[in-house]
Amino acid sequence: MLGEGAVSTDPADLAAHAHDWWTLALLRQRTGDTFTLPAAVVRPASTEDVSVVLRWAQETRTPVVPFGGGSGVSGGAQAIEGSIALDVTRMDQIISVDHDALTVTAQAGIGGRTLEDDLEGRGLTLGHFPQSIDISTLGGWVAARSAGQKSARYGRLEDMVLGLEVVLPGGTVVRTRPAPASAAGPDLARLFIGSEGTLGVVTEATLAVRPAPRVVTHGAYAFAAFEEGLLAVRRVVQEELHPAVMRLYDETDVGIAFRDAAERPDGSLLVLRFEGDAIADAEERAIRDIVEAAGGKDLGPGLAERWWEHRNDAVGTFRQIMLDGLLGPAAAVDTMEVAGLWPSTDLYEGVRAALGSHADVVGCHSSHPYPQGTCLYFTFVFIGAKDDAAVEARYRAAWADAISATLAAGGTITHHHGVGLLKAPWLPAELGAGFEVLRAVKRALDPAGIMNPGKLGL
Repeated sequence: MLGEGAVSTDPADLAAHAHDWWTLALLRQRTGDTFTLPAAVVRPASTEDVSVVLRWAQETRTPVVPFGGGSGVSGGAQAIEGSIALDVTRMDQIISVDHDALTVTAQAGIGGRTLEDDLEGRGLTLGHFPQSIDISTLGGWVAARSAGQKSARYGRLEDMVLGLEVVLPGGTVVRTRPAPASAAGPDLARLFIGSEGTLGVVTEATLAVRPAPRVVTHGAYAFAAFEEGLLAVRRVVQEELHPAVMRLYDETDVGIAFRDAAERPDGSLLVLRFEGDAIADAEERAIRDIVEAAGGKDLGPGLAERWWEHRNDAVGTFRQIMLDGLLGPAAAVDTMEVAGLWPSTDLYEGVRAALGSHADVVGCHSSHPYPQGTCLYFTFVFIGAKDDAAVEARYRAAWADAISATLAAGGTITHHHGVGLLKAPWLPAELGAGFEVLRAVKRALDPAGIMNPGKLGL
């Protein structure tokens, strides 16, 4: 149907599309456990190809697992028995850039770095910089409801989406009209943002872009306590000021993220990056005044500049711990990103205590702040387990207790990593009666149940 080279059953290709970067999957990979492999990897080259595949899949009741960069950490791309992995990375073109309307339209398989580098060459930026930018795709960003490191200024991926092209099970192509705003019924594009491939396959997106900033500076501040720093962050965002980056690390996370920096403080650390043009100086000064009035000690730009240069090193470190024995043969690491309303201290303390009852090291930073609340991003490490079976038991207990603590504090169980298989058991508890609404939508759009079965608990 698709032509030569579009379908692969090569064993190495199947193995590469069996799972994503979920810690539990990598744990099993290093123990030599057998993975469920897809029956085939299918690589469409166009929206029409995707339509052909999904029509065939519905007719034959073949499960479809959409696959982009495979960089997810929640099991959202894990294969199931008899499935095809629908790898969209051949669909990697920028279709158009509109300098008047400040939009870009691109195919879902384009890599994040490729997209941003192209825009930068045109004097533009999307402003979306997830830590996975070098290994993730535009379609994956949409599917997982991604957030980038500059979200405090540019927003999350969902704030940038103006229109989508999506292929539904059965092959129907739905296109939402790009517009700055609309009241033409519910926003159908939002239905697919965060749907993790359970309702259809995103093939194209039109996104808002901005002129690249001409002024860029950095700053770092020390706080005696994480709670003091949170108050400073809260005051900045509630004054409607927008640093490009405003990340507050607690004492343990400073030790993790800045372990090689001799000048790191003993307490909490606030990292700032400022970007702008006409009012850049005034905005930076206003932010610094608020931070200093809240008790922040100015450390100069060095730590923040260092953070920017090394901000994605954790991707490699994660893989070294999980697969190369960096911290020992039975060590493991994972991250958990929750979010809640201000003041967020109950959420912070509850989740930290829950993780700490099972993990050997727990650090946290506020990574994506809003006027109403913040994302709290936890890194937790298991070092002292006797073997991988013990690590898995502690890992599962840590997640169960931490999610219970999140829900008890009124938080959401995921901010930008998505649900996948990892958090699916708890999605009904978060959504309540809304989960039945989600299931009804799933039944309406995917009556045969072929789209990424099991993810989101669907």
